[in-house]
Amino acid sequence: MIIVKHKIGILQIRFLITFLFFVSFTKIAFPQTRVDSLEYIGSNIPVNFLNSRFEKQLNTFYLNTNFRLSNKLDNLVLRINENFNSTFIRNDAGNTRDEQHLSLITKYIFTNNVSVGLAGNSSLLSDNRSLGGINNTSVNYAAIFSEIRPVNNLLVSPFGGYSYNKQIGISDNGALYGLEAELNNIDLTDLSLSSELRLRNEDILPRRNLIRYYALSVSNNFDKGINNNIKTGYSQTRKDFYIDADSTLSSTFNVANNIQSRTETNYQIFDRLSYDGFLEYFTLDLAGGINWKKIDRDFRYKTVEVASRSTYDTQIDELKLEFDAATTYISKFFSGSLRLNYYERDEKHQVKRFEDLPDNIFEEKSENEKQKNNNSSRATLSFNGSFRFSETDNLLISIYQSKLIYDTQSNLNDDDRDEILSIARLTYSKKLSAFFTAFINTEASYGHTVYLFASRSSNNNINRIFRLRTGGDYYSSVIRSFNSFEVSANYTVYDFEDVAINYKSYAFRQLTCIDSTTLRLNKKVSLFTYGYLKLSEIGDFDWNDFSSRPTRFLKEIYLEPRLVLNLNKTIFSVGFRIFSINTFSYQKNVKKLSNEYLSIGPIALIDILTLQSFNLVLKGYYEFISNTNSENKEQASLLMQANWKF
Repeated sequence: MIIVKHKIGILQIRFLITFLFFVSFTKIAFPQTRVDSLEYIGSNIPVNFLNSRFEKQLNTFYLNTNFRLSNKLDNLVLRINENFNSTFIRNDAGNTRDEQHLSLITKYIFTNNVSVGLAGNSSLLSDNRSLGGINNTSVNYAAIFSEIRPVNNLLVSPFGGYSYNKQIGISDNGALYGLEAELNNIDLTDLSLSSELRLRNEDILPRRNLIRYYALSVSNNFDKGINNNIKTGYSQTRKDFYIDADSTLSSTFNVANNIQSRTETNYQIFDRLSYDGFLEYFTLDLAGGINWKKIDRDFRYKTVEVASRSTYDTQIDELKLEFDAATTYISKFFSGSLRLNYYERDEKHQVKRFEDLPDNIFEEKSENEKQKNNNSSRATLSFNGSFRFSETDNLLISIYQSKLIYDTQSNLNDDDRDEILSIARLTYSKKLSAFFTAFINTEASYGHTVYLFASRSSNNNINRIFRLRTGGDYYSSVIRSFNSFEVSANYTVYDFEDVAINYKSYAFRQLTCIDSTTLRLNKKVSLFTYGYLKLSEIGDFDWNDFSSRPTRFLKEIYLEPRLVLNLNKTIFSVGFRIFSINTFSYQKNVKKLSNEYLSIGPIALIDILTLQSFNLVLKGYYEFISNTNSENKEQASLLMQANWKF
């Protein structure tokens, strides 16, 4: 538990007491509302649940709790969301990080057109590591809001309240106010209109945080099976945060901290045309959109001397175009889809000039920012198909092809490159009997990365991956068994390894065998076994001769047999686990054992299910570990998870 002490005034004390009441009512949290979502206007959450998970792995402890509640009692509506995450790493420093988000909204419905409510929100972050002042922050606010429906399909929600924030040990507070509105399904002949508006001001002086969001959706049904939807949107967010001020700024402006404002502005338009009856057997989907983004980073206090080092205002402009086309065919024998996608993004960085900034400093900083300018485009073509030859034979085909072109404009940037990626996958399955289904899968991929400038061309490489996997699934009243066997090879070949001493082409080959079998001894007792074997070889590789010189070999084995008792929707399981990794090195082409790791110990699991709504899982195992050149040790791992839907 984290206790924070503040010297606060009477109004802050009243706010804190009210908010702590919300927290103590249910110790819960909630991810902050996105810019493109309404906070006060929203439908009731359909599923109420409580989920808590605790896990210990090696020296790391995790705790995650999620809570969601939505309820209506007569005219009173209550909605609560919470998310709490805690991580503790047991080492010399004992690192601890806690993060909690809580949201509570309650409202009273006076009539079908008028309701009034109270909302509270809290976000807390605590990290005992030093992270430049952002390791201990909090954002808390409470607001009164109303929902007014002046006409059908239009809902307006003005709100106002109080906000209390803390960053780098500085507490700011001030007014919170704004407006939300929602327009739903306005029918105009063949058109249907929907719109959302969100305006939010947070005046925690000397800082200000703002949200501006507007979206409009127009849908037109030309004919049966033909629909066109156009979406336009505008959003702007501004966040002010403290950063340390150097000695020059402190003496010039008599401040201990500078304030940086980050303002992000987005404009977008998107159009989608859907045609379900295209050429009788096909569906056609066409889409295209434009997105323009601008990011401004401005410092509250700046001088020519400081700007010559690092503190200067910048602006980023990004323009993105995207086009997408997809068609689908469905019949009794074959179903498949073909999709083509293309996008292009242009990003430009520039310095924002302020008064008295000398030309030489402006030009120097402008050149530094221009090095980040880039333009990229990617085209992808994909196909997925399924052939159903009979009730027992099925063939799946998947093909993917993409090309990326990444260009930079500055002569000082040598990251220009082209990338090609091709993937093909083929899977055939056959039901040999009522109890057994066999499958075979083959996959190949080809990737080529080419840097255009000689300074980076030593990174040019071709990557080829091949996989062949086969196996089967057997299911009867007594035995359920799944087995698979896979061989894979990864070949990475550098284009200029002869002149690049630090780069050598290599091969990675692996054999993987997996077995998962359950033997039912009677109605309540069964024997479960899971295990795998992995044999891996790494070595230098010559593609021209297709030969390799192995440099390392790994043998990995895992085995987990357990006895399972199923009693009144509760599963009790006990057994043991064995995990070993043997590492071999090669000396004059002779394989020698260099390291041996062995973990063995008992394992137990309890899975409790009651009333189809509450589930409790307890899983733990104890390890006796031996490792070459290390002392033997023992350690425990534990997992506890509770799920409750109500």
